[in-house]
Amino acid sequence: MRQNAKVATILLFKGMFYKSDNELAWLELVEGSVGAIDDYFETIGLSVQRDEAEGYAYLKNIEFENDDEALPKLIMSRELSYRVSLLCVLLRKKIVDFEMQSDSQKAVITKEDIIGEMSLFLPQKFNEIKSYKEIEATIKKVEELGFLKKLRSIESSYEIKNSIKAFVDAQWLNEFNEKLEEYKEQKWS
Repeated sequence: MRQNAKVATILLFKGMFYKSDNELAWLELVEGSVGAIDDYFETIGLSVQRDEAEGYAYLKNIEFENDDEALPKLIMSRELSYRVSLLCVLLRKKIVDFEMQSDSQKAVITKEDIIGEMSLFLPQKFNEIKSYKEIEATIKKVEELGFLKKLRSIESSYEIKNSIKAFVDAQWLNEFNEKLEEYKEQKWS
């Protein structure tokens, strides 16, 4: 396996891999060593999910039809907190709005916009500083997931990564809405 293919493999293991992270490794992932990289991950029960048009890739567990062939899952799914889920939904909506209204290649949102949007859906607290810090922690978690990237050029602004569209799809939104309804019922019961 060539050096850039090895780099692509490592970047995939680390999480969401964007074309902008390493152009040469990206080329190996989508053109050069596609078969070798796919074969490597398949041997350990993973598949490479690529979106060449949007410029990102990630790993996903292979779903085996036969239990005899099934391997232990390497990538464990975790349930996101309400705040993280809420922010992901809001960002997904923002990126759709952005794509319909702008010619720019990057969807950008400010920290103040995120705080304002999230505040509409969170319970009002007497301690505004605590609420602000909780929202900041949520932003940081979504950054770690790879759906937001802090911009150096614009103060307190983030790029919304297109990869959020792969994770927050119609099924995910439906499940989130169901959980939201359960939350409302428990809150008012």
